[in-house]
Amino acid sequence: MTDSIDSSAKHREHIQKRTETVSGKRGPVSFVWGNHVANPRQRVPGAPGLWSPLPEGEAGLLVEASASDGIVIDGRTVDGTAKLAVGPDHPASIAYFPNGSEGIIFTYDKKRFALQVWNPKSVWAQQFSHIQAYDWSADWIVEARLEKVTDGRTVAITHHRNPIPVERPVVAKATFAIGGAEQTLYATRYGDTYMVHFTDATSGHMSYGSGRSVRIPADQSGAVSIDFNYAQLLPCSFSRAWNCPIPALENRLRVPIEAGERFAIDHDGVPML
Repeated sequence: MTDSIDSSAKHREHIQKRTETVSGKRGPVSFVWGNHVANPRQRVPGAPGLWSPLPEGEAGLLVEASASDGIVIDGRTVDGTAKLAVGPDHPASIAYFPNGSEGIIFTYDKKRFALQVWNPKSVWAQQFSHIQAYDWSADWIVEARLEKVTDGRTVAITHHRNPIPVERPVVAKATFAIGGAEQTLYATRYGDTYMVHFTDATSGHMSYGSGRSVRIPADQSGAVSIDFNYAQLLPCSFSRAWNCPIPALENRLRVPIEAGERFAIDHDGVPML
């Protein structure tokens, strides 16, 4: 009984910390917009000025603005052009806008660069109250068999604003049973963890429709435990600015996973998205 009480308390504390994290300066509710800048003098929603790619070989973006636009980079108000460089150690890695938003550079491949706009006072941040989650239950700590995948298999990931599928390498396969029926989920790599993005029979009515995710340490294989109590909402459940991924067909379970985070809740007690 004591172990159960301790685990429940630990889980409640985790959800509270998650609520604080997602509403932070770089939390999902603060995300206003993000656009790849591929053409000269491009406008980015939520950001003043005109944005252009830098010459090939330079990492970052060029902004063109007048002093009245109020963009500050490296402590100076932009009046003409200025570079916004990649990297947290670069003094010009953040553009400050007059409405309290900040712009930073994001890139997957160091070839294409996007401007991300963040504002901790965004409309989503002002609406957000807390994360609603299922109560912790030992029943949702599932024993699984984790196999590394090395045959080059991929899964097709699409996004709500981009129907063209992107093939992502599969790094692991997890097999487990729920209600006596065998289930399979495929994982992709995310840093030092295996990321498993899934939907289940609760998605769209008892939990967020575009699914949730669980992580497994990448150094594990063989017999592992998957703790669905810690299944997390996707960033796009907190702000429409995110381009929400859709789980691969292989990861759409027909059984309910009644564990983990369910919805981002607004101040009226209603799911935000």
